[in-house]
Amino acid sequence: MFIFYIIPLFVPAVRQSGVRSEIDIFYGDLYNKKTGPDIGDPRSEPKAHGRYGDMENGRGFYIRDLNGVPTLFHGETPFPAAAYMTYLEEYSRCDDFARAGCRLFSFPVLFAGRWISVTDGLTPFGKGIFDDPRSPDYSGFDNSVRRILEACPNAYLLPRVNVSAPAAWLNTHPECADGTGKRESLFSEAWLDEAEAMLRGLTAHVRESGYRDRIAGYHIAAGNTEEWFHFDMNAGLSPAAQAPFAAFLAKRYPNTPYTGLPELGPLKGAGPLHGSEYLARYLEFANAAVAQGAARLARAAKEAAGAGVIVGVFYGYSLEVASPLLGTHALQTLLQSDAVDFVSSPNSYIGVRDPDTDWTEMYTADSVRLRGKLCFQECDIRTHLTKPLGERAPRYDPNGVLDAPIWRGLSDRETALQQMRKSFCRQLVHGNGYWWFDMWGGWYGDEKLMAEIGRLYRIYEASLTKPGRGSVAEVAVFTDERAYFLMTECGQRNVAFEQRGPLGYMGAPYDIYDVFDFMQVFPRYKAAVFAVGLRTDSIARAEETCKARGIPYLSAAGTGRPFTAEQLRALCKNAGVHIYCADGDIVYVNNNYVAVHAVSDGVKTLRFLQNTTLCDLLDGGGALKGTEIKLPMRRGETRLFER
Repeated sequence: MFIFYIIPLFVPAVRQSGVRSEIDIFYGDLYNKKTGPDIGDPRSEPKAHGRYGDMENGRGFYIRDLNGVPTLFHGETPFPAAAYMTYLEEYSRCDDFARAGCRLFSFPVLFAGRWISVTDGLTPFGKGIFDDPRSPDYSGFDNSVRRILEACPNAYLLPRVNVSAPAAWLNTHPECADGTGKRESLFSEAWLDEAEAMLRGLTAHVRESGYRDRIAGYHIAAGNTEEWFHFDMNAGLSPAAQAPFAAFLAKRYPNTPYTGLPELGPLKGAGPLHGSEYLARYLEFANAAVAQGAARLARAAKEAAGAGVIVGVFYGYSLEVASPLLGTHALQTLLQSDAVDFVSSPNSYIGVRDPDTDWTEMYTADSVRLRGKLCFQECDIRTHLTKPLGERAPRYDPNGVLDAPIWRGLSDRETALQQMRKSFCRQLVHGNGYWWFDMWGGWYGDEKLMAEIGRLYRIYEASLTKPGRGSVAEVAVFTDERAYFLMTECGQRNVAFEQRGPLGYMGAPYDIYDVFDFMQVFPRYKAAVFAVGLRTDSIARAEETCKARGIPYLSAAGTGRPFTAEQLRALCKNAGVHIYCADGDIVYVNNNYVAVHAVSDGVKTLRFLQNTTLCDLLDGGGALKGTEIKLPMRRGETRLFER
């Protein structure tokens, strides 16, 4: 959902000096020790594409590689990871999506009848299963399943399970509160124990139900806006963090004595680096412990549910969020868990959903794919029918809190349709799963939009068995999620956030990783881009490797400024990278599809290395052939072709 997001102020990043980069412990002194991964210590080698999830009697759901892309399977058959969800089930359009071909549906599940953030004045979407600790009430869950199966009898379900602690539980465990005093600390072992017990209770109920075979998996949601952010947006700094932080130091940094929780004041400093090793270690802990908690609950859900389900989480928004205070900068820790089958984020809010910008994943998606896990994107595309929650359902937002422009609809149906196409084409070409998030209900309640959704679903389903579905990118982009542990707020400019815009206009496909994966993947590529403002030891080593191997690269380390599309195309030309379109438009390309989203009016020129035939999949045009293909397009238009 991602209601809150932060763009820090800009200060040019510099090479650290005088401060030992504790985040580089991953690559430095301890890298070769054989003690195994721990909190904040993801040292094991990335797993090759393989099978994740379990299968029972040939009918379960799991993820495995199919022609170069991690893919959802049901039994031995690839299954379209294309779903539908709404928060407000009374306004659900499950029947429309079922008629469009959709067979995978999600729905909200609340362990506590509480709003998904600490924002005041907003009402929960429903009662919590465990609001009364003496008597769990699963009737709401059962009713949600029943409504979906009535609309689509052959549906499979992927409930989004919000594991927040009920108010009654927190009232009896005040020591488990975070910095707000209102919600649970993500560090609290007592809360994790309780959440695990609640998960086991839910899965036991499902296993005893008549619909157990319709459950494809569980999306475990926690923290602020369900995205595993600290509720206090302040690194969980509270008494509940004391014992786990002390234990973290004792285990990971035994030479560093625990002296209490750190002061966050150095983050307000004027320079790019805050200069406190102790604070850097706390921020490392405050992120990695969240990832470990998410992995723990994913493991609990998988063990309790039994074979044949997939489990995933929102996490790892290092491309979108610079501040380490939210707890999202430990994706590498999370990826070590074989209980986590998929990673999710909404489409990027870059440019406040600028229609002329590529809406990428918020996380380093190719680091996720590298480990055989599915990237599962939330496509919460506003349409001409979108209204703020306070207008759509005033009882949930009586004070109109969610009334910013981002919550308002687009001007007309055609604009909405083209934006939906743009988002879909990205998911298709990259092999992502996706779900249409009809947030307040009725956003897609339009005959033409639903016809388009059905058409896109059929294209996606057909794509699953195409050969050579993997990336054709010749450019690799690297960032470093741990860099933010070292910087002040004014130094935390998220270069990766801003770099994604020009990368989308470069005219050549690219893959994006955390620098942790550099040594494993760099031989695949002709050129590299380092989209991080601070030259950490890890980035410096990667740059030196590029120099030694003769790999052309651009690095924002030391300047903090992203590169323009023109600079990126010059890099491509120097490295011999093929540019498919040099007109400044958004282009998605793999072996099977080519998509173009026009950011200006005019004729777009697509260039190929050999004679190519493009078959129009959406607009009924005839086949186009040649090594150079001209496309007259208007601004905002998206076209999709099969190669």
